Amino acid sequence: MMVTVVIVFTICWLPFNFLMLMKLPSSWDLLPYFWFAFHWLAMSHSCYNPIIYCYMNARFRSGFILVLHGVPGLQQLCCCIRHTPPAIARNVGSSVALAGEMNGLYGASALRRKAGVRVRCHPGRH
Repeated sequence: MMVTVVIVFTICWLPFNFLMLMKLPSSWDLLPYFWFAFHWLAMSHSCYNPIIYCYMNARFRSGFILVLHGVPGLQQLCCCIRHTPPAIARNVGSSVALAGEMNGLYGASALRRKAGVRVRCHPGRH
């Protein structure tokens, strides 16, 4: 997954950096169009990481679906999360709890209850 992220980063940012390092005449008529296209490609890189993580990491995918369950009204719109089995939350660690608490809307315990999962922080203790 790390190699994929690095390759996508390189593909997205290399054309823009190459254009910036080249000594092109400012009178070139196509320069604004190339600059816009390469800048757009570079900035679009931030959209690709979550897609890569979701495709290549089951734990991230499970956590993302679990967080989506907390969004009001989204279950009626999306068939993907409407009938998600509670077993999906078993792959989820504390990162989902943190993601839910960041907005202050959904606590970690609410997310776990909604998914029907009991999580022990200390496996050796009861």
